[in-house]
Amino acid sequence: MFYNYAASILTASGIVISLTGYYCIFACHTHYKLLVWLIISSSLIVAGFATGKLIQRLNVTSHTDFLTGLGNKRYFYSRLDATKKNRQLCIALIDVDDFKRINDTYGHVKGDRLLSEVAEVLQGNTRSSDIVARWGGDEFAVILLDASLADAYEVVERIRSKVENIFHSSYGLTISVGLIPLEPGQKLKEVLIKADQALYKAKMLKNAVIK
Repeated sequence: MFYNYAASILTASGIVISLTGYYCIFACHTHYKLLVWLIISSSLIVAGFATGKLIQRLNVTSHTDFLTGLGNKRYFYSRLDATKKNRQLCIALIDVDDFKRINDTYGHVKGDRLLSEVAEVLQGNTRSSDIVARWGGDEFAVILLDASLADAYEVVERIRSKVENIFHSSYGLTISVGLIPLEPGQKLKEVLIKADQALYKAKMLKNAVIK
């Protein structure tokens, strides 16, 4: 793909454009100067457009989880940092219960497919303002914007119930959720530690939401 060879392609393009311009300026007659200018300008416009698209693609790739298509942990942190000021929000950490058993029983290919399907349930049952990310492994994270703890609980309980209804009878798959509000002046590290502690308690119960 283009972005795999972008540095080489853009470098070579720059050399070709430079040499072409150098040759035309010294080898062509005076009345060709406008044509030379148009060629060089057009080439630089194309190169600039290609570079811009490349930067966009790399930015998306660096913030996207390959398996599920959700944002990754880097994306989660960037959005959390951008939205935490003057916003009421809650953070939910979600774990697929006993996922190792699912991998051991059905294989890693099926396990990956189930993770992708769980990600679709998360995306489809959160609000449009919520931010869903893959936290890593079999864990996900959701930033619930402009939501009280009660509102956020309603959202994640709906997700937990949906996952149970879809996957439990066939695969014994359920999720556990730790849900914590971000208090005014609270550091992100502190709230994530508390969310992780709530998730740990939920995992001990299995198929539960702890707030």
